[in-house]
Amino acid sequence: MNTIKLAAWALGAAFVSIGTAHAQDAKVPEGYPADYQAVIDGSRGENGLVIYSNMADNNWGPILEGFRATYPWIKVETLDLGSGTVHSRWEAEAGSGSRTADILISGANDRWASYGIDGKMMPYESPELSKLPDFAKPYPGVTVLSADPLVITYNAALLSEDQRPTGFASLVEDALADKGTFDGKITTYDAARNSFGLAAWWNYMNVKGDDGWKQLASIGPMIRGEVSGGPMNEKIATGEYVTGIAVSGITIFPRLEQPGGELLGFAFPDDGTIMMLRGMGIPKGAANPNSAKLFVDYALSNPGQTLIGKGGLTPYRDDVDETQVRYTFQGIADEVGQDKLIVAGFDKGLIDEAPAFVEKWNAALAGR
Repeated sequence: MNTIKLAAWALGAAFVSIGTAHAQDAKVPEGYPADYQAVIDGSRGENGLVIYSNMADNNWGPILEGFRATYPWIKVETLDLGSGTVHSRWEAEAGSGSRTADILISGANDRWASYGIDGKMMPYESPELSKLPDFAKPYPGVTVLSADPLVITYNAALLSEDQRPTGFASLVEDALADKGTFDGKITTYDAARNSFGLAAWWNYMNVKGDDGWKQLASIGPMIRGEVSGGPMNEKIATGEYVTGIAVSGITIFPRLEQPGGELLGFAFPDDGTIMMLRGMGIPKGAANPNSAKLFVDYALSNPGQTLIGKGGLTPYRDDVDETQVRYTFQGIADEVGQDKLIVAGFDKGLIDEAPAFVEKWNAALAGR
């Protein structure tokens, strides 16, 4: 499934250093305010960038290549952390005087809702916002880096064609019909232990309601929760699991091209594909604010969105050429149907309803 598209992407996957012509003089981008030159000049006296994110090195590679070509004096250090750890680490370090993050990026959407309400991020207005969809800026200082699909993954060697789920309802039907194959061998993000999983499943159940909860409870005891997408895919590849539901696309897409990737397959769920909005913000009091602004603006620009697409994330600008990336938000909407997208944003309900939701989640996984 999707083999032709992935092969086409692989043929064109070499990094492009967009903006190289401006690397030496770093002129103000076209359409930006003239006083933006002060941001560029200010960054030259700063001490690089530290970014805490839930993105791996392969996701970062293309955009860092392009950013360095445009602003070669800015050294960027990225730390790959769990979504919740991105925030808990920064919160522990903030105000301690130690070097901490200049930019936070994660799918912990409950934290972004909290930060937006409490005003913990610098209320920076990127010049790129006018070219982005309305959901690009859910709160002052909180912007969306990417809109990434959560997919079904499976072991193609262990599941026959007719056993490979096409959606959550399909998985439930298959698992109940063949418990010997699926019992204890289904995985997903554990909403009780993982902020990313909480945001994903909270948004899904908000759309599916009682029917969704009944489906989950019917196979709940067959599910083993995880807190990270990488281990899910590795355990599916080795046969410890046969399938995963609501697995982050950015973890499976690169894995398909690595040794053993031929054992894996994936599908966009046909009864509701969750699109996770990945939040990004500059903390108030960041040590290197000008460099951080330059990165945020670059990441939201057409070149930056194209490069995050090359790294496996899903760009959501409607002017990104889909032939240059694996997928775009608009392309997935066309493939699965706009009405089948479940956009997981930064709703305050993630904060208010989390305790009750987790209690209900744990009960469903116990089959109640």
